[in-house]
Amino acid sequence: MKKIFYPIISAAAAVALFSTAAQAQTASFLDVNPDPVAMSVAGTGTVMEATPFAMWNNIAATALDDRTLQVGAAYSLWQPSYTSNHVAAVAGYGRVAKFMTVSASVKYFSHKPYDVTDGVTGAVTGSFTPMDLQAGIGLGFKILPILSLGANVNYVHSDIGGPKKGGAVSADFGALLDLKFLRVGVTAANIGSRLDYGGTTAYSLPANVKLGVGTIQRFGPEDRHAVAVNLEGGMTFEQSAFFAGVGAQYIFNDFVRVALGYHYGDKDKLIAGSYASFGAGIKFLGISVNAAYILGFKQASDISSPVESLYDFSAPMSNTFSVGIVYEF
Repeated sequence: MKKIFYPIISAAAAVALFSTAAQAQTASFLDVNPDPVAMSVAGTGTVMEATPFAMWNNIAATALDDRTLQVGAAYSLWQPSYTSNHVAAVAGYGRVAKFMTVSASVKYFSHKPYDVTDGVTGAVTGSFTPMDLQAGIGLGFKILPILSLGANVNYVHSDIGGPKKGGAVSADFGALLDLKFLRVGVTAANIGSRLDYGGTTAYSLPANVKLGVGTIQRFGPEDRHAVAVNLEGGMTFEQSAFFAGVGAQYIFNDFVRVALGYHYGDKDKLIAGSYASFGAGIKFLGISVNAAYILGFKQASDISSPVESLYDFSAPMSNTFSVGIVYEF
């Protein structure tokens, strides 16, 4: 059975959809991270250094960052072989006190358009493009020189073309411990009210927890070389599904960045199965341009020969890509 990222469409249709696709997640667009840097390391953002999109990684990282401001915009084409969802986001944070940062973000997610009929003859009278929107604000606090905490609150809006638009409120929480030789992060995301379209059923948000460990090591003359390695594992509440990832980056002279990663996920329960990620970036005069690309992996049960390729170019996640631009000082 093909695994596709589905929009939430209506109370009746969702019941039918979920009964035929065990992996479907309600409001799963909330789990789509628009950050191309995080995507390039397979989403292992819990212990990453802060980016403008830290609200989708670990907002606590902003408080330990020594920059005054980061703002960015990103575009992603999500699952182009299947649903071709378009994702656009703008986000950023600024330091308002020595110990505190303020963040803000907006993410827009559009689905494939569908035909609208007159409900009597079945004649097509037009088309409609479902969309989802997430907007939030957050705070990060440096509790100790090595410890920070953060939280953000989001409004979730979903328009699937029904008689009523859906809405919900969610919160994300994060903590980050930076021991210089080791970074440890934990997050809890999408904790909030149910997404209600006015029907008899309201849908739970895809709440999850993540734990990550990593290191950032700089070396060479004037610390021109840097290597960052992240390990992350997590669990969704509703599906009780485990996922994990590993990512690595190499940065030269704070100018050029290359990255790769691997994500493990149960394709029968989660919107993203297993995949490999690749990315690169360049920074000049405080302006960074980053890109990421995803290639899907086959599940072990789908491999019939020891010499069969692990890559699955037809997997839903294959050919997903993201590009973004960032300004910092």
